[in-house]
Amino acid sequence: MGQTEQASSPINLDAIRLIREAFAASGMTQAELSRAAEMPRSTLANILSPTARSRVIHVGQMVKIAVAMGVDPRAWVAELETLERRRRGESGPRRARRPTAPQVQRRAARSRSGSAASAEE
Repeated sequence: MGQTEQASSPINLDAIRLIREAFAASGMTQAELSRAAEMPRSTLANILSPTARSRVIHVGQMVKIAVAMGVDPRAWVAELETLERRRRGESGPRRARRPTAPQVQRRAARSRSGSAASAEE
């Protein structure tokens, strides 16, 4: 998928919508947001302009913009996940599996606990 297709993908358009809505509610100017997000104003202008051609929003950009406006970026990600699951016909978020330690770490932990027990004897 090329950048043009990615830019017009539903999840990317939803991300742009979230950014534009938050910006409209923030009361900030583009210059203020640019400084706070440490991004060029021209980049923000392209993201915020309803008449500009859609562009790909990178995760780092989305997080910087959210933090600069005082928005929790996790709320945006959760909303994007909900919308994407709805598009796919899935219901609700999946339960995250508990990460397991890689085999190397488990062996190292066993050998440390075993050598501690033998040192005590």
